[in-house]
Amino acid sequence: MMDRNAASSRMDQGAEGARAEWLSAMQSLAEQIQKQQQNSQQMIQELMNTYVQLLNTPSSYLSGQAEQQQQTLQQTVQQWMEQAQQQRQTFQQQAQQQQSFQQMTQEVLGSYAQLFNIPLSYAKEGLRDTRFPIEGYDELTVEEVSARLDALSAEELREVRDYEERNKNRETVLEQLDRRIRGGS
Repeated sequence: MMDRNAASSRMDQGAEGARAEWLSAMQSLAEQIQKQQQNSQQMIQELMNTYVQLLNTPSSYLSGQAEQQQQTLQQTVQQWMEQAQQQRQTFQQQAQQQQSFQQMTQEVLGSYAQLFNIPLSYAKEGLRDTRFPIEGYDELTVEEVSARLDALSAEELREVRDYEERNKNRETVLEQLDRRIRGGS
C-alpha cells in the first residue's frame, strides 16, 4: 500500500510538472505572438507613414525625388513582406511545437492513467484466463460462499482466500477459509 501511495505521489508530481511545463510553453507562445503582432502593427504604421508622406510631398519636390521615394517605398514594402513571411514561418513552427507538446502531454497522462489500471487489468485478465474455483463469486453472500467451500482443494481454498482478501475482505469468509486451509494441510 505504501508503494502504491508513493507511486501515486510521484505520478501526481509528474503530472503537475507536465502541466506547469505546458502552461509555461503556452505563456511563452502567447508572449511571442503578442510581440509579433506589435512588430506587424509597427511595420504597417511605417508603411502608412511613408505613403502619407509621399502623398503630402509637393509635386515639384516629388518630381525631383520620385525615384528616391519609389526606392524607399519599395524597400519598405520588401522589408514588410520579408517580416510577414518570417512571422508566418514562426507561427507555423510554434503551432508544430504546441502540437508536439500536446501530444507528449497526452502520452504522459495516458501512461499515468495506465499505471493505475495495471493491477486491476492484471486481476481481470487473470480471472478471464483461469477458471476461478467458485463461479459467480463476487455476487455470492457469505452463506453461499460457505456452502461451496467443502468441494474445494487446499490450493483452490488459498486462491479464494487471496481473492477475498484483495476484494471484499469479509472477516467471516476469511476465518472459514483459514480454518479449512489449516485443516487440509
